[in-house]
Amino acid sequence: MGLRDVDAHSHVISAPIGRVVKELVDLLGPTLVATIGGVNETRAVAQWLDERKPQRPQVLRFALQLALMVGTVGDVAMIRAWFQGSNPHLNDRSPAILLRSRQLEEIQEGLMSAARAFAAAISQPNVTYPITS
Repeated sequence: MGLRDVDAHSHVISAPIGRVVKELVDLLGPTLVATIGGVNETRAVAQWLDERKPQRPQVLRFALQLALMVGTVGDVAMIRAWFQGSNPHLNDRSPAILLRSRQLEEIQEGLMSAARAFAAAISQPNVTYPITS
């Protein structure tokens, strides 16, 4: 299970933006970070690690907070799937696309609720979900 929302928030707020970007790249990969950051090339993400400041640092910080809530470093595939997949708590929209295409103020509450719901569901390992055909 990932970090509690309060712990994840404290971590991302206190970290320098370069560290936030590095952790996001480690968890999501540069292509997904570029998507979330609103750029078309991973070269921009590489530049964010060094000298260039991202144009939407608050979105990247929030994305890292969500990533830390929905999984742990060992769950990279699950975290990426959560960001890329259609989410029933978000009217079947992808968190990554919402972060890229909408203002943070419009989507922040819904994304936080979706991350909390997912974290709660995976923290109950004895719960099984039926697969229907």
